[in-house]
Amino acid sequence: MSEQNGVVPKCPSCGGALKAFAARCELCGHELTGVGANRTVVELVNKFNEIEATLVAAGLQGSKLEKEVSARRARVIRDLPIPNAREDLLSLIHFILPKLQGVGKRDPNEEDWRVKFTEVMNLARNAYRGDVKTREELEALERSANLGFTEAVKERTRRNPMLFLLVGGVAVLAVVGLISTQWQGWQEARCTAAYTPAAQAETARLESIVAIFDGKLQQKDYAAAQAELAQLRWQYQEACKAEAVAQETAAWETRRQALAARIEAAQAAEREQAAAEIAREKAAQQAELDQEKAREAEQQRAVAAQAEARRIARAEAELAQRARRGAETRQARD
Repeated sequence: MSEQNGVVPKCPSCGGALKAFAARCELCGHELTGVGANRTVVELVNKFNEIEATLVAAGLQGSKLEKEVSARRARVIRDLPIPNAREDLLSLIHFILPKLQGVGKRDPNEEDWRVKFTEVMNLARNAYRGDVKTREELEALERSANLGFTEAVKERTRRNPMLFLLVGGVAVLAVVGLISTQWQGWQEARCTAAYTPAAQAETARLESIVAIFDGKLQQKDYAAAQAELAQLRWQYQEACKAEAVAQETAAWETRRQALAARIEAAQAAEREQAAAEIAREKAAQQAELDQEKAREAEQQRAVAAQAEARRIARAEAELAQRARRGAETRQARD
């Protein structure tokens, strides 16, 4: 029975307690040859053997055979399903680990195994999340795999000086890049520290110009308002803040144009008001002229009526006089 069922595995030779995924008894040194021989591992080994046999039968030899075998094994490793059972996970870890420790000849699929090893380790940590002792052993195995990777790099560097130079060059570039990044960060912080108060002072200067402009505009002193607008431009420049400077310049130019539009609107309103006043004055003058003409016409009509009345009175007087004379003449005849 397994640890999962509550029974601690024991060495078949001495009966001593065994650690999880141990390959040798720590008490008596007995080799545990059955470790890792689960179905997933057996199927994987069979697939590898089948790949090589197929390629050999196809006539591949030498470096071509090794290259093709490595490529096909990489696909199998990448697509290898990871078991869920805890014992299977431990067996798979034990199977992959030697391929990462650089023991003997380097495995051509070491990088593929390392990726799969990481996946299996992550699942194993989750499976044993409540088992502190096993998780510690898993961490020890992971350190062993990483140490094997480091030792393999050292060995390859010893055998290939050019690799040493390449690794050293990469390290130097990394250090230079880090220093450059830190220097740029320091320069940026220094620039920001200088830019912020200067930008605030420039903003205050421009706001004071706007205040003066408002006063001149209320007084309808348009020439003075235009003169203030001529000064309403962002002048502070900072090379390290080119984008911020461009934004401020554009923003204040937009505001300056809006204020200039206010001047034009005020002048247009004033022109309209003056035109309306002139129109009102002309209308008043025309009305007064029309009234004067009406009065003159009325006077003329009154004079004409008086003249007509006098004419009629004279005519009536003449008629009356003639009638008296006729009457007197008739009386004299009689």
